[in-house]
Amino acid sequence: MSEILTSLCSVLLREYFGDIVQKVGTFLLKQVSSCPLFVIRLNVSLPLDKVKSSLCVLIQHNFCDFVENEKGFVEYTMEHEGVLRLLHYERYAYCSQLLFGDPADLLVEEILNNGKLTMSEAIQKVVERLQDAKDTTGVDYSSAEVCHKFKLLIENHYLIRCPYLHSSENEKVPNLSISEKEMFVVPEIKLHLLEADTNEEHVAKRQKVDFPDCEIYWRINYDRFQQFFRDEALISACNSHFDEKSADVVRAILNESDLKSKILSLTTNPVQYYDIVKRLSANSTVNSQELGGLLVNLCEGTRSFVSKADDRGNGMYVVNIGKVLQRIVEETAASVVRDGFGSKCARIFRILLDKKVLEPKKIEELAMLHPKDTKEYIFKMIEENYIFSHELPKGSDFSHGQIFYLLRIDMIQVCRMLLERCYQALFNLITCSEAQYQENKRLLEKKQRIDAIVASLKINGADEEQIEEVQQIISQPEEAVITKVIHVTQKIDLSQIQLAEMISTLETCYGSKLSKERLTVLLCMNKDSSDNRKPLIIGKSARPQCNKNVKKLPIS
Repeated sequence: MSEILTSLCSVLLREYFGDIVQKVGTFLLKQVSSCPLFVIRLNVSLPLDKVKSSLCVLIQHNFCDFVENEKGFVEYTMEHEGVLRLLHYERYAYCSQLLFGDPADLLVEEILNNGKLTMSEAIQKVVERLQDAKDTTGVDYSSAEVCHKFKLLIENHYLIRCPYLHSSENEKVPNLSISEKEMFVVPEIKLHLLEADTNEEHVAKRQKVDFPDCEIYWRINYDRFQQFFRDEALISACNSHFDEKSADVVRAILNESDLKSKILSLTTNPVQYYDIVKRLSANSTVNSQELGGLLVNLCEGTRSFVSKADDRGNGMYVVNIGKVLQRIVEETAASVVRDGFGSKCARIFRILLDKKVLEPKKIEELAMLHPKDTKEYIFKMIEENYIFSHELPKGSDFSHGQIFYLLRIDMIQVCRMLLERCYQALFNLITCSEAQYQENKRLLEKKQRIDAIVASLKINGADEEQIEEVQQIISQPEEAVITKVIHVTQKIDLSQIQLAEMISTLETCYGSKLSKERLTVLLCMNKDSSDNRKPLIIGKSARPQCNKNVKKLPIS
């Protein structure tokens, strides 16, 4: 992995978990293989207990894995993908709120804050938070309602059960595993033990109770959330390209095959025509008379959003996820080229995307540009690795004047380059935000103290003159500086959200392209070695907003 990606992950670890966890995590991210505990301790120059605590935090939050090597030592590994999920924590919480309501949002937030939790603990924490906020929100949620939201998250696969220890033997390294049928089984809990009670004696008793599911831990199913974000991007692209009714048809097919399709599949499972009609009649204004024309429109063209998989039962349809994602990434790359080099370069880039391979003279004709300007634009994009050129001889050798050049675009390479630039931009934004805070730390803390005093005075029913006198402690120049800092910080946060969404889209398409490319390579290798045929084992492909409310866990 690149150095800038490691730097970005290091900054994210420091922002969420503190300096000590950052040191241990950064060292593990830089290693190409797993490392035992004594190697980590020697290289990070920290006491052994703090290294152990840091590893516990990383394991608890699903960033670090451990395994026993042949010599009996425990070795630790860490991947960049897990740390980059910190960018999407806010989106996970917002997505759950959008689908299942406020209690689901708090449940997901509690599990993100703790890494993994039992169902009873999560419900108990959320019920207590909702009871504390009852006076402000005016809504009273019971433990049964919160429990129902937790079950919905499990049934829709947004939460997944953590692997657990099967044997009770005293092993040096626990062997954690789980079968596929156990991943989404809802455990039995006792709701009367979870009711919120302000009585201190009851609270103390409840904390000592062993819940029935005390050994069943749950974590966020990141792939399922990634699938939801991908589907929303597909629907948004369809709405922009066609209209809202066509987007409703694509949404109906995606929802119908939601839990049946694989995460990284290039198409959904086939959905029957009548199932689409039922789904649309419940959630959309599209009627059965319009549906036929919309499906024909969606299936037309070389980059169609939908394809007809079978003619049985009035037709079965699939969404072409791979094609649409490729189109989204191509449009993203074209917009980056337009912003960086101008509209004429973007025109050349789009022509090459459409025609795949062209000579420079042909590009001049299609783009309707002056030959000198065309060569200059092409050279700029070749310099920045947006376009690649190939030399081909007209004869048997590469003699002067007997060569012609072909130009093409390698989207995998462009995706990789855009991801690197997004990582660099995110790293710069986070560093800039930290510098803004450190530079104006005294003023911001003063503002926070004044706001707390004003809030307490309002609660106690103080006079307006007294409140205004406290507010005037901050002078007008200081207020102007604070306003400027807040404005800059908001712009930085908005930029981080947009970059995180772009990274999510690029990594989703990048991962699907790599899995397809790996499959092609392995099939070719298998075809060449016909004398020694073996079954193919295909490894997992690379999977693809900072939440200021997520609790930091520094280790002191």
